[in-house]
Amino acid sequence: MTQLDTNQPNLSSKEILLHYGETERLCREKERRRITSLSRSQAWVLEQEGKFPTRKKIGRTNVWLLSELLLWTHQLRESNSDA
Repeated sequence: MTQLDTNQPNLSSKEILLHYGETERLCREKERRRITSLSRSQAWVLEQEGKFPTRKKIGRTNVWLLSELLLWTHQLRESNSDA
């Protein structure tokens, strides 16, 4: 993993993907849950409140961008470490 400048308030999706050694891709529900540790219903509630990345619909399947999930978890960690 590359060193991530945590003092930078607005990381780009490219920077977060580079930090985790990933490329942009779509994540299904099972992977979203593994990354965020949120239940399906809790993720839905946060999404409705505008506090969680919005899902994309491909056919009947819900997917999320990996970079958006990683940014969300990074920002959550940052806000918890500030408290």
